[in-house]
Amino acid sequence: MIRLLTLVVITLPYMVLNTVYAANDELKQQVEREKNQAHWSGLPVWGEQARELGYELPIPVGVGIYMNSQDVEYVATDDFKIDATGGLLGGRNKPNHYVVPADDVSIKGSDKSVQLRLDAWVFPFLNVYGLAGYTEGNKEISADLSNATRNGRPFPVPATIPIDIEYEAYNLGIGAVLATQFEVIDGFNPIIVTAAGAVTNAWTTTTDSTILTKIGAVRVGQRYDVPYGKLTMLLGYQYQSIEQNVTGSLTDLNVGGLNLADELRFDVNLKSKETSNMSLAAIYDFGYEKEWNLMAEYSFLNWNQLIVSMGYRF
Repeated sequence: MIRLLTLVVITLPYMVLNTVYAANDELKQQVEREKNQAHWSGLPVWGEQARELGYELPIPVGVGIYMNSQDVEYVATDDFKIDATGGLLGGRNKPNHYVVPADDVSIKGSDKSVQLRLDAWVFPFLNVYGLAGYTEGNKEISADLSNATRNGRPFPVPATIPIDIEYEAYNLGIGAVLATQFEVIDGFNPIIVTAAGAVTNAWTTTTDSTILTKIGAVRVGQRYDVPYGKLTMLLGYQYQSIEQNVTGSLTDLNVGGLNLADELRFDVNLKSKETSNMSLAAIYDFGYEKEWNLMAEYSFLNWNQLIVSMGYRF
């Protein structure tokens, strides 16, 4: 009897462990089977072949909310045009027309936006997406009149006109991402390389302005196993070009207690001063099938930009 109890005590833990391991193996096999099942969308094209080669593919379709904040310096691409009525600069019966050289105009801006993005992996290496968003921004424009002309004749004025513009905008955009990975050293995580491009157009509601933004980026990094998910770290080069036509009007423009104009209308084309930047991004995928993700990207060097997002793939 004692020998029987001893045998039971010795073998029972092994039986329990074997049962647990078997259950874990079955769960892993079930997860792998579900991963290899065809997606309801039929995407991506060539997905089955990619899985057979050992690639782990994300769920093809996703939606995400992106929040973006950036501070950018701009330059005028042509002369700054002003029509002033009343005050020291304006005419009594009709407005005076001023032209300020582009080099005498300085512009700084900041924007905060929320974007809704819908994307799909059409091929294992190609993701396409569309986005729609809302932006709140401001432009601080300073126009130095010391080299200005009035009504076609030189008319230097020892004054600087400050124009602060607050605006709201709605935008639409499209983009694409190319992605691949390759092993450099056996046993180390593969190197991930992505190349992205996007174009957005925004229409402001508080000024007569449109904003065209072109974006490109190349990112390199690795993906790591972490508790409850996967963590991807990427270092990137970023290209961003922003072009905007700003037109509008101000009333009762006062500087230093002096009334410069009862009404001042302005028109200027501007673009971002710098187009190249560096970025560091972290993406955390989690959930039963890694269907949830969190992302944060900070851009630095020539302008400061922070993007955070949360997404769901289905």
